[in-house]
Amino acid sequence: MKFREDGTFHILQFADIQEIPNVSEDTLLLMNAALERARPDLVVLTGDQLKGASRHFVGKGERAEETIRRIMKPITDRKIPFAVTFGNHDLECGLQNDEQMEIYRSLPGCVDWLNRRGQEIHHGTKEGTFAIGVRSSDEARVAMAVYLFDTGGNLPQGGYQPLPPGDLFWYKGVRDTLAQENGGPVPGIVFQHIPLPEYYRLLKRVDRKTKGAVRTYRTHAGEYYVLDSGKCREGRLCEAVSVPDADNRELESFREQGDIFAVYCGHDHKNSFVGSWLGVDLGYTPSCGFNEYGDGVNRAAREFVFYEKNPASYETRLLTYRDLVGERTTRPVKDFFYRLCPATKEEAAEKAKRALLLTGLACLAGRVAMGVYRRCQRR
Repeated sequence: MKFREDGTFHILQFADIQEIPNVSEDTLLLMNAALERARPDLVVLTGDQLKGASRHFVGKGERAEETIRRIMKPITDRKIPFAVTFGNHDLECGLQNDEQMEIYRSLPGCVDWLNRRGQEIHHGTKEGTFAIGVRSSDEARVAMAVYLFDTGGNLPQGGYQPLPPGDLFWYKGVRDTLAQENGGPVPGIVFQHIPLPEYYRLLKRVDRKTKGAVRTYRTHAGEYYVLDSGKCREGRLCEAVSVPDADNRELESFREQGDIFAVYCGHDHKNSFVGSWLGVDLGYTPSCGFNEYGDGVNRAAREFVFYEKNPASYETRLLTYRDLVGERTTRPVKDFFYRLCPATKEEAAEKAKRALLLTGLACLAGRVAMGVYRRCQRR
């Protein structure tokens, strides 16, 4: 894998496809259109390819394989190399991540962390955690590193796992090896499913009545935020940023040698903002799957263009369903309800409380109105 003769390398990121065996036509329309527009050298899938907790998968591992093959068809038909990591829902489908990876590995174009196909791959601590070396156009050196991390699943008590210390130890080893072999630090970008706690550094805490304020939960329970325009250069904040409860200093590790210039994730389906904190870009790619909650026709893939002379001076843009396919989905009623779905259990509980309160007030108002009506009738 190397930079093109014109000195560029193109990546297309798909996040949170979260599909079921009956894959949405809109998901495939978006994926096909984005692949045609971007013509990438590498496709990166950053977890939650499957809607793991769906009733379609419980105890039916063969249905998971069927779904994987369907969602990967737009990529494999074009014979584009692809790299896969996992999210917190993939594990819930009835197949372990290593079993799922064997399915991906059987497909043409899989960038295989076992080095079966001769790529510049550095093995990770588990399936879905590995690094890809992208060589210069003349193949004389590794000009950029692409790191993928499996950020794990849900914790039993709720919330999300922080990246294990062993993964950061592995990253530092790869970083140092690449630097030694290439005469200095090799610029790198990180792709993973769950965002870092530092994503909150790109937000501004505000009063709940502030226009556009988004309520957050768990470690930021009861707080409200908007984007900090001084730190964010594009995108939107449309739902709570869901990060691990514990901070394992992942960003601090990435900043030690100054090699990592960006981290991009998925997980929070409606968020799409990109900003910078302590010299590292932190960005979101919204969901592209239509069988789970999302931001309507603003669902998207993210395109990256890197330059061999300075990969950190990259360009990125969202390729949205709206721009590529149109203003109307094939199943608008279903998508309308998915736009209204709560993003987290905490948000669902909050909406349920509001619904109960409104129902109670409506019942009370009805009883008062009925009482007034009856008194009027007696007169």
